[in-house]
Amino acid sequence: MNNKKEIKSLTGIRGIAACWIVAYHTWLSGNHRVSGYMGTLLLHGYLAVDLFFILSGLVMSMSYGHLFEKRWGVSDYLSLMIRRIGRLWPLYIVTLIVTGILTYFTEGKSFPFVVWLANFMMIQTWGIGESINGASWSVSVEWAVYFIFPFIFFPALKMHKVIPFISLFFIVLIIKLGENSGIQRKGPLDIFDPHSGLPLIRCFSEFLLGIICYRISFLEFGFFRSKVMSLIIQSVTFASLFVVGMDVISVFLFSACIITLTNERNYLSRVMSWTPIYYLGVWSYAIYLWHRSFLFVIGDVWKGHHTILRPMIVLIMLLVVSCLSYYFIERPWQKRIRRLDQFCSQKPYQDIKVLGRVIS
Repeated sequence: MNNKKEIKSLTGIRGIAACWIVAYHTWLSGNHRVSGYMGTLLLHGYLAVDLFFILSGLVMSMSYGHLFEKRWGVSDYLSLMIRRIGRLWPLYIVTLIVTGILTYFTEGKSFPFVVWLANFMMIQTWGIGESINGASWSVSVEWAVYFIFPFIFFPALKMHKVIPFISLFFIVLIIKLGENSGIQRKGPLDIFDPHSGLPLIRCFSEFLLGIICYRISFLEFGFFRSKVMSLIIQSVTFASLFVVGMDVISVFLFSACIITLTNERNYLSRVMSWTPIYYLGVWSYAIYLWHRSFLFVIGDVWKGHHTILRPMIVLIMLLVVSCLSYYFIERPWQKRIRRLDQFCSQKPYQDIKVLGRVIS
């Protein structure tokens, strides 16, 4: 697979996942309960984070795997970390500060200096403390996995036959530990307690699955290239989200579904590549980081009686702010930090377009 190729369908599915999380927090965490099959689908919104973790493993492999397949040095490692800081940190810091201020004025809650420092460094979910911006816990655990990515990428490719079993072991383990410790929320994998270490394991195990998705996509296995088989996998994946307690199966179906989406010729890939959905993916990081702040500001989303109208207004406002954030915060600061990478490496920077945008 050409690692410079933009796969728009992967961008689109990321946008859908971000909106799924917004719907989950808007309708189910507040008073806007939805019953029936649609309620079950929304109830599984926390699994969108697991989808993100798998996608991250795939995208990191596509974007940076060539740097760490064989020999690599300190300069390669620093280049990777600088690029990831440029991608994650600017908007993360803005939403962190805004959410912290809103939390203080809406709830009267302040945070200790240690918690603020850990959040600024994106290490709060490493067993240190809570995330000031509740959504940022997943960014924190992904940041941890980025540190070890160069060390696990090549071994994971070599051990591709056993990695799924290792991931399965860890996923089942955290579900059992979550049950015993009482930190599960709305489902088996709805675990993000920052003091338990389980979110780190959750991210690591699913990131490994993403690396295996990369390997399978790279080899272009015909099994996943068939339009009929792709449709079956995608349909079964979607159907699993309407059944309670299927989290482990859904995660592995996510992996298979993502592999099918690397083939842009099948039906779902074309839908996910549709321009409106594609741009949801482009703005997905902003959508994810901003949505908790919006739920603070628009209090009647939690208390009002308009089950559809008010949440939809919030979503529209969120999309506008996310679009502006992407073009006026994310992209400009990526370019600025990218210059630091060029200066440190003393070599021309090659843009890598994955998930619909330049990865720095």
